[in-house]
Amino acid sequence: MVRQISLGRPGGTLAEPPHLHPSVELAIGTADDHRFTHDFSGRMNQRFKHRRRRSPFQRRSRLESLEDRRLLAATISVTAKSPVAIAEDPIKRIVYSLTRDETDELLAVKFQLSGDAVYDVDYTAREVENDTIFFPDEPPATGPVTATATFYPGESTVELAVRPIRDSLIERDEDIIVTIVSADEFGPVYGAAAHFVTRQLTDYYVVDEENRLATVDVQTGCVHVIGTINATQTITDIAFTEDGDLFALTEDDLYQVHPDQIDDGRIASTFINSHGISSANALIDSRNGDFRSEDGDLFAVGADFLDLHLLDLEAAGEQWVLNNVTTVFDIDGALASRLLPSNYVSSGDLDYVSAGHLVLSANRPGEPADSLIEIRTPGTGGTIETAPKPAQDPGENFAEVFGLAFDGNDSYAFAGHTLLTVNQFSRDSSRELELTGRPYIVGAPASATGTIIGDPVDPPVVTINSLRSDPSDLGHGTQPTSWARQRSQLRDIVIELGDEIDAIPSGGIVLSNLGVTGAGPPVEIALRGDQITFVPGSRLITIQLDEAQLPDGRYRLVLSPEVTSGPQFTFNGDRVNRFFSLKGDWNGNARVDLLDFATFAYWFGTSTAVAPEYVDLDDSGAVDQLDFGPFENQYAATVTLPGAHDPITPDLIDKAELQRALNSVLNPLDVNGRDQVSPLDALTVLNRLASGFATATDWRFDVNRDGNITPRDALHVLNFLALQPPPAMMTSESAVFFELIAQDDEDQDRRRSVDELFAGFDGLRSLK
Repeated sequence: MVRQISLGRPGGTLAEPPHLHPSVELAIGTADDHRFTHDFSGRMNQRFKHRRRRSPFQRRSRLESLEDRRLLAATISVTAKSPVAIAEDPIKRIVYSLTRDETDELLAVKFQLSGDAVYDVDYTAREVENDTIFFPDEPPATGPVTATATFYPGESTVELAVRPIRDSLIERDEDIIVTIVSADEFGPVYGAAAHFVTRQLTDYYVVDEENRLATVDVQTGCVHVIGTINATQTITDIAFTEDGDLFALTEDDLYQVHPDQIDDGRIASTFINSHGISSANALIDSRNGDFRSEDGDLFAVGADFLDLHLLDLEAAGEQWVLNNVTTVFDIDGALASRLLPSNYVSSGDLDYVSAGHLVLSANRPGEPADSLIEIRTPGTGGTIETAPKPAQDPGENFAEVFGLAFDGNDSYAFAGHTLLTVNQFSRDSSRELELTGRPYIVGAPASATGTIIGDPVDPPVVTINSLRSDPSDLGHGTQPTSWARQRSQLRDIVIELGDEIDAIPSGGIVLSNLGVTGAGPPVEIALRGDQITFVPGSRLITIQLDEAQLPDGRYRLVLSPEVTSGPQFTFNGDRVNRFFSLKGDWNGNARVDLLDFATFAYWFGTSTAVAPEYVDLDDSGAVDQLDFGPFENQYAATVTLPGAHDPITPDLIDKAELQRALNSVLNPLDVNGRDQVSPLDALTVLNRLASGFATATDWRFDVNRDGNITPRDALHVLNFLALQPPPAMMTSESAVFFELIAQDDEDQDRRRSVDELFAGFDGLRSLK
């Protein structure tokens, strides 16, 4: 049987405006609406006395006012148990207790972690006994982390355990502050839709029975209310089209919603037309041409007749026109024809699953749980091949599944304030987490603070090479911008104390070499009095080291309690603070590699009057080819650092690549380092320009060493080749290059610009 309702086309007459219903007070049930009889995971016995979604007139007699509803709200507080200050030891923990005074219902509470310590960097956090605290999978790098804690019926306390993460950094005391946050009042969920933002990101929207539209963080359960949709009836479902247009369905009418147009908390909407579907409560955008649908069309189902309807929508300028509504599939009849359970009533949501099939949430009288009915859509028709799947977990039934929000990867459903996951294959439903939205009051105390004790309370501040003109490096002059900025070996140590002292006692400062691998015993470095600069009554100590005074390796600095005015200070070199010395490691990454060779290449051919002494590895007074041997002996050497596993990159310690780099140093025209100058060297520069990707030996492409890589660098190679006698046997690629150069050299006074010359090289990139 096919029923069709004509609603007019563009230019025709629309149906009457929506019926104006009297205002209706809406609320969640009281404590009398729940009976607890079922076992839930061994922790609670509960059965919810489920309400079916009725029309606004049917609901009116059993409502309670919002004022009464707020009286049922729990008061939430948080405290930190002793000890509230612990050392940086993963065995230790700080326990925060979140408590409430009303325990009848499930309740999700929103809280934040803030303070000096950084979540998932300085500490980890989880619920003490059960997985009822939910954190985002990708917390923000800075700022507070928002999470939720769930109280089950009968529970008055949820405990959060914080454990430090041990590292080798010298840190001050770090606070961890847990704060209860007020949450937007919302719910229960009355309809839902998934909005596909990108292939990786999906936004989940929900609407409640007061027409409040909100987004849901499906990792934590936090609900953010956008506003209240301006509609004259209760919205029963929402749906997004592929183009991002949002539509809302009521029992009688269809609206377009504009979430970006909000005025005083009211979200603008455009009335499209009355749809004529009896008690309509489920909506989804049509896809794949199912049931002869087109882009922009919608599917809907009503509670009175379990039929699938096609809403034929068409855009007319900036407005949508509902042309007609057609019944395209008898869902209940299809169930009965296959001798499957039938006589279902639509609960109130419709969506597509990953296989491209439609799924409807529906309820059958006498059954404690809603069921998911899968409608397959081969061709332009529809079939039902499997029995409806009850929405239930072992020991728990889910009714009023008003929200389905499937995005092809994740399948979620909403039942009241509960987020469910739906298995893509078996269609099994499982409780995932509770949503914020039930009202609660933030009590006193609203926050609690714990502390991870630092290494000491007022530690010294140690910096390397900070007395040089460039704090991050020894003086070296301006290097080409495409070269890596180079650091140096350990030369100066500056210690800033937490408090002033009058004198440095004997043995108050001990500097020890821990070796390259850290396996041998520490070797103390003798420091002369003239190497330590200190003004009595100050906080600054400077140690100036001689060239080559420090052997290769990692270093440990120990300051006595008399120097720190507190606990002994011990600082071991690490990758972050770069407290180590390794001859030839000029960029400070704890290994000697091709990145360091860029410094050698830059200063090559200069004396130590210009170049820094540390690049003159043989102490000859000049940076020349004789320094290559000592560098090659150190090549691939690395310092073992505590807690810093950094595997060597093979390309950066390749011996053959090092030899090619040396060839380019000795002859800048030999760009590719193959010990001869050829057209391929010019082409290498052009390919580097075309790719735009930097390399470890980028300096080789700067043939004229002017600090930039431009076509002029390739021209230097070509001009050199043009002056050479042609070889007896010339390759085709060489002939092309030399022909271009010969043409350009016919008149030196009328030399073409570099850009004109290289316009002819576009077809040569394939000759590499």
